[in-house]
Amino acid sequence: MKILVCVKQILAPESDLAPSGDGTAVVPQGSVERRISRYDACALEAALQLRERIGGRVQVVTVGPADAADALRRALGMGADEALHIACADELIDPFTVARAVAPAAQDSDLVLAGVMSEDLMQGTMGPILAALLGRPCATAALALEPAPDGSGLRVEEELEHGERGVVTLALPAVVTIQSGPWTPRYPSLSGLLKARRQAIETFALAVQEPRLRMAGLASPSPTRRGRILSGSAGEKAAQLVHLLRQQGFLPPGHP
Repeated sequence: MKILVCVKQILAPESDLAPSGDGTAVVPQGSVERRISRYDACALEAALQLRERIGGRVQVVTVGPADAADALRRALGMGADEALHIACADELIDPFTVARAVAPAAQDSDLVLAGVMSEDLMQGTMGPILAALLGRPCATAALALEPAPDGSGLRVEEELEHGERGVVTLALPAVVTIQSGPWTPRYPSLSGLLKARRQAIETFALAVQEPRLRMAGLASPSPTRRGRILSGSAGEKAAQLVHLLRQQGFLPPGHP
C-alpha cells in the first residue's frame, strides 16, 4: 500500500504574531518556532502504524515556502520513506490551491491521510476538497483505522457531533482526515534525523493559479480585560483590594 500524508508547517500558536500592515497576513515578531501542524503529525503517525501492520510505503507532501522543507525532514526522521515539496512563496494558502497542487501527487496513492484541520487556519476543508478532485470516497475526523476484515478496503471509525461515533468502510483508493485523539506522534531518532538530512526531497514549483479564497483582513483582538498590580505595604494592598471589590459590587458598602 502506498500512503500519502499531507503535512503543513505552521507558526507555533504560542509565538508572538501580529497582523501585517495591510491586514492580509500574519507577521512573526522576532524569532518564532515553526513546526508540523499537530493534526498532520497525528496523520503521519497513523500512516506509520498502518505501514507497520500491513507494509507499504509512506510519502509525505507539503505545500509551502522554502523553509517548509524542515517539516519534511522532520517527517522523514520520524520514519516516512519519501518526501515531496511543492514550493511557493506564501505561508497562508487557501485549501483549494493546496488540494489542486497535491492532487497530481496523490493519483497513484492507495490512501491519502491529512489532519482533520490545520492549527493555524482551522478550516478543515482541504481533505474533502482533495477527495472531490480525485473522485474518491472520504472519511473525516478518524479515530481508528484498520483494514476491512474481508480485505476490500479500510474500516474507519469517525468522530461525529455530540460525542457520537460512526463506522464506515471505504473502498480504496480513499482520503481520510485524522483526529488527534489516539495517535501520539513519535519522536524522530537521532539516526533518523541524520539520515533525513542526507535524503533527497523531490521539489516542484507551485503552478500559479487564481485563488478561490482571499484574506479580507486580519486584526488583533481588542483587549477585554486589564490587570492591576497593587503597591504598598500589606495593609495598604488589602485596603486597595477591598475598595476595588466594593467598586465592582462584590462587597456590600458596609462590609468591613
